[in-house]
Amino acid sequence: MPRPAEPTGKPWTLTDRPGYRLLTLCGLYFAQGLPYGFMFITLAAVLADNGRTPGEIGALLATVTLPWAFKWIAGPVIDRFGFAPMGRRRPWILAAQAGMILSLLLLAFGPDPLEHERWLVAGLFMMSACAAMQDVAVDALAVDLLREEERGRVNGFMYGSSYMGNAIGGAGMGTVVAVMGLRVGFVVIAVVVAGVMLAPLLLRERRGERLLPWTTGGSAPDAPVPADSMWTVVVRLKRAFSLRSTLALAAVAVLISIPSGFLTGFSTVLVVEELGWGVEKQATWSGITTWAGLGGSILGGLLADRVGPRRMAVLAGCGLALSYLVFADARDLWSADTFIIGTMVFDSLLSGALYVSIFALCMKVSWPLVAATQFTAYMAMLNLSRILGQGLTAQIEAYLTFQSAYAVAAVLQLLPLFFLAAIDSGQARRVLGEE
Repeated sequence: MPRPAEPTGKPWTLTDRPGYRLLTLCGLYFAQGLPYGFMFITLAAVLADNGRTPGEIGALLATVTLPWAFKWIAGPVIDRFGFAPMGRRRPWILAAQAGMILSLLLLAFGPDPLEHERWLVAGLFMMSACAAMQDVAVDALAVDLLREEERGRVNGFMYGSSYMGNAIGGAGMGTVVAVMGLRVGFVVIAVVVAGVMLAPLLLRERRGERLLPWTTGGSAPDAPVPADSMWTVVVRLKRAFSLRSTLALAAVAVLISIPSGFLTGFSTVLVVEELGWGVEKQATWSGITTWAGLGGSILGGLLADRVGPRRMAVLAGCGLALSYLVFADARDLWSADTFIIGTMVFDSLLSGALYVSIFALCMKVSWPLVAATQFTAYMAMLNLSRILGQGLTAQIEAYLTFQSAYAVAAVLQLLPLFFLAAIDSGQARRVLGEE
């Protein structure tokens, strides 16, 4: 079918169309946030409602999200290989989204996922692997295409879109699953991902490239040149992580999400079973309070520009630790919904500010020559951090009460803040150079 005439004369490419570029990047981040929110809010609540213990929930979530901890492996691969006639990143994004859709449909129409846990784990693991690969490719696409004057604004919208996906994956999908069942939830997510897939499917990265493998076109001359070998990528990345600041930030990334991962199982069982909220109420309020995280990320980003991302991360981290201690000490108030909801909102607000500050710090510390791969490595460490927290739950849950679990989380939240003092955000560019 021929394309309609364009009065402006601009081709339908992500390079030439800022609006479509923004829409595509935000849509892809939304598509990544939706299943993630679904797993950590709705699915966790369903599992708790079906009698799973905090350790069992934590172990399952740790297993199925493991690909996010190793997505750094995909960075060098995506930088090195591809199908250039269709664009440097588009083929990887399309393949990843197709894999996500297939995984969701297998979960929806295969054996009952609640009765066959291995099937559930395998399907979610495959979906997470595809989503993690998409995340790496999308970040690389953003690095390739975003102009200097729009990077801050677009990154804010992208992060907000991920939060929106998390909120709908929790609140919206919690209602869907409560009314129509888990299988229907998988189908709905697959349909949404397929809708988002239309943007990278119908829009080329640059002029002259192929829309599909069998159509006409070729590699764009202005596309980024891939590394000449995998070894070159590895050597550059090794140099990037040879500095005190980059190593200290790696320690922060590995430690910073352990408390939130550690509390996932405890908080879900506490609210769903001990306090009697049930699946739908818990998922609804958890999804709604995710919007506070969106507000926290925006506010945290603005404040980080004023006081610096490192200082902002310290302030937000200390605030979270204090909140966990107050919650542990306020056992008598747990029966009040307003106290639980208020704590959820406050923690989500601070978490948004904390993570956007860490993201900004990762961008500043990364060496420009391998920024995409190095940034992906930091993001993988953040995901590994959450998995370590979930694994810790499975190991020590038998020795803790709900109160002591929150006290432990407070201590864990303070540990990574000490490493922030060793970070000089300009060290990589000063020592290694800009080019």
